[in-house]
Amino acid sequence: MASNKRRTHNRSRTRKSRPGRLGRWIRRLSLLALLGVLVLAGYMVWLDVQLRERLDSRQYQLPARVFARPLILREGMVMRPDELEAEFEALNYKKMPTVDEPGQWQRDGMEYLVWRRDFIHADGREDKAKVRFRLRNDEITRLRDESDAALKEFRLDAAPIGTLLGGGDDRTPVRIEEIPPLLGATLIAVEDQDFVHHFGVSPRGIARAMVANFKARGVVQGGSTITQQLVKNIFFDHKPSLWRKFNEALMAILMEVHYDKSYILQEYINEVWLGQQGSRAIYGFGLASEFYFQKPLSQLEPHQIALLVGLAKGASYYNPWRNPERALERRNTVLDVMLEQKLITQEQHDRLRKKPLEVASAGGAAQNPYPAFTERLLEELRPYYSVEELRTAGLRVYTSLAPSVQALAEKSISEGAEQLEKNRGIQADSLQAATVIMENHSGNVLAMVGDRRPHYPGFNRALEARRQIGSLIKPAVYLTALERAHEYNLATLIDDAPIREVTEDGQVWMPANFNNRSHGLVPLYVALSRSYNQATARLGLDLGIESVRQTIRRLGVQANLPRVPSLFLGAVEMTPFEVAGMYQTMANGGEHVEPRTLLAVSNADGEQVQRFRRKASRGVDEVPVYLLRYGLEQVMREGTGKSALRRLPNSVAFAGKTGTTNNYRDSWFAGFSPGLTAVVWIGRDDNERTSLTGATGALSIWTEMMRKLPHRHGRIKAPRGVEWKPVNDQGQYMDPRYCEGGREIPVSDESRLETAPGCQGRGRSWFRNWFGDDKKEEAVPREEMTPGWGIDPEQQRREQQQRRERELREQLQREQQDTPDGYPQPIPQEPDFYPEEIQPPPQSEEERLRRLDEAGRIQEERYLEEERRAREERRILEERLRREQELRRGGGAPVEEAEPWPPEQEDQWP
Repeated sequence: MASNKRRTHNRSRTRKSRPGRLGRWIRRLSLLALLGVLVLAGYMVWLDVQLRERLDSRQYQLPARVFARPLILREGMVMRPDELEAEFEALNYKKMPTVDEPGQWQRDGMEYLVWRRDFIHADGREDKAKVRFRLRNDEITRLRDESDAALKEFRLDAAPIGTLLGGGDDRTPVRIEEIPPLLGATLIAVEDQDFVHHFGVSPRGIARAMVANFKARGVVQGGSTITQQLVKNIFFDHKPSLWRKFNEALMAILMEVHYDKSYILQEYINEVWLGQQGSRAIYGFGLASEFYFQKPLSQLEPHQIALLVGLAKGASYYNPWRNPERALERRNTVLDVMLEQKLITQEQHDRLRKKPLEVASAGGAAQNPYPAFTERLLEELRPYYSVEELRTAGLRVYTSLAPSVQALAEKSISEGAEQLEKNRGIQADSLQAATVIMENHSGNVLAMVGDRRPHYPGFNRALEARRQIGSLIKPAVYLTALERAHEYNLATLIDDAPIREVTEDGQVWMPANFNNRSHGLVPLYVALSRSYNQATARLGLDLGIESVRQTIRRLGVQANLPRVPSLFLGAVEMTPFEVAGMYQTMANGGEHVEPRTLLAVSNADGEQVQRFRRKASRGVDEVPVYLLRYGLEQVMREGTGKSALRRLPNSVAFAGKTGTTNNYRDSWFAGFSPGLTAVVWIGRDDNERTSLTGATGALSIWTEMMRKLPHRHGRIKAPRGVEWKPVNDQGQYMDPRYCEGGREIPVSDESRLETAPGCQGRGRSWFRNWFGDDKKEEAVPREEMTPGWGIDPEQQRREQQQRRERELREQLQREQQDTPDGYPQPIPQEPDFYPEEIQPPPQSEEERLRRLDEAGRIQEERYLEEERRAREERRILEERLRREQELRRGGGAPVEEAEPWPPEQEDQWP
């Protein structure tokens, strides 16, 4: 009985304790839940802090973007159709039958219509605009805007030519207002159809993905929203894990709390990975548009947008260059979704599916497509910007590169080297080559190639290959002579005879001509145009080594210049870039302009612009440089460069010099037109024999480039202080008042020419001056500074007749003034007419007195004019002497001593 009571009591106590134990568990679980909520809340607060700090202070690390010089179309500008269309190609402008959007152009005969894109230049943004013009005889005419108003000039946008110091992440950020609406709508339709409605995580999307994956028995669809993908791209790596997914979901919810949908979509479009180029990662649709299609994002067509959206699923797997079939299939799948979501019509869908991928060439969007040019650009940037700034600050760098000129130079070098090997029987791929092309007045480097494989980023021969330049140095020797106008002129006779010189260390130097032949006394311009070594060496020794060295320095050369006689024949090592700077000074009338590739730099928004001005200095007086130019033009007309003349336009003043070094190791040509200077070098990296002279090697490539470039036509204007005089083959003046014949050459007004025997006017009456001699030789037509520009024989005859009449009138007036009053004036017996302005004797005393007064007035005016002219000549002479003294005081840059040049024979092209 008692035991039954105890059992009953225990059961009742157990029944009473169960609710208490359950309550304790509930309380414990509640505490744990509360603790978990607190921990989760704290964790979310921490995540929120991390999220907002990262996004609010976030700045993209963008490499400096480089742009070519913008093409400026001007009324009357020289422009060939192929050059113009090469510029359009560099800008990725499309030729269309009708122009519908920016970045397109149309041609109807020689009429052009171009729709320019908007662009941020160094001096501000220019909006998109249309322009019309006509090419007539390779000149731009009728430059008109959309309203048919005449324009003086029209600037196109600048072509992007790569980035600096590449590697790592690269992108072109875009703002939400710059994103095409179709791109945003397509992304939402393909990646996250609930994007507008969900709060960062889409349960319906997750369920849809689970069903799709279950049906496919594999992972074929993800459930992540665009917000989650953005969080993953910014904060996490791509290794799958539940912990990452958990954090993704939390941060996606937090992101939706703080930022609106448009900002999230903008950041996703800028952040998604869409390709790879070596160590360079392509992020964002802005850069992907340029990378795959070479056009801005705003100008993508629907099928191009579809391809980029498709790449977001896997840019490597759907790479359009490596896997074009996969990429095409993926693009068409996206087009199907666009049709399903009514983003495009059925007609558009059917038409766009038939289109090819239309991606650019694999190397078309190279990070550094012009490695030789970029190397020089970096040299100019480094004094002003750190490597970190160039890698991360998103600077916009505006350069002097001309895409059409660069493309021509690359093609000429590559094909020219290959053709020389084929035609000359030279081992294939053994030759290397480099070239530099620059503007004379501005010093802007338009093109630079440092390898016959122009896009190969290896050894840059244009900047780094120091090779002996051979006869390219000779113009400096002749310029030194021409600066001494009282001693030398272009007709001065130089002895081209064997020469023997013993150097200070006892070595014997005996240079010889190319064919081991001597030519005796030859005019200075002939010695230069034929590149006679013996004449050049003798002239250099007469001038002095130091004088020639200082002239080379004043031409802008900073290379080491040895103090040895062989310097006169090219015993100096220079790079093609340095040679271009030296010849640019000659082409620019003696004013040296520092070669430059860098024009301006701005920040990523085109603000805070720093411009880099032209740096120029007067190194040589323009008169002797003009005379030297005549000699270098004779190189092209009758000397070592004459093989090029028949392929060049004869209305352009081309000048230049060949260069060949010992054993045919190096083939050079440096030359210029009125506007451009170009240098070409050909050789071998192992410095072995090439079997090419300057004329048979480098000149052929130089000619191919220059004949396709636009040039200024017409004569070269002579500076003050230059006059043209006829001389004979002995360098003597053929006074046209007393004899005819000879060759007209430019002469400094400070030079004193010896008059040829028989041309001094002795024993010659005014009658013979007027009528001439029956046995006179026919005059040689005057040589102009421009090849192909001669004087019309009829025009020359009229000028000579007018000159004779003028001289006769002056003589008669002098005789009138010297005749005593009351004596009749002598008049010619024949002919029975009077030349213009010669009057018969006075018929009265009043008439005679009036004529005397008139003659006195004329004499007084002439006297005053002569006084004015004499003062002006004295002023010019004093100014010239002052410049020479300043140049002498300035001296040259210090140089290192060099070993004497070995006494080997100088190669030379006859």
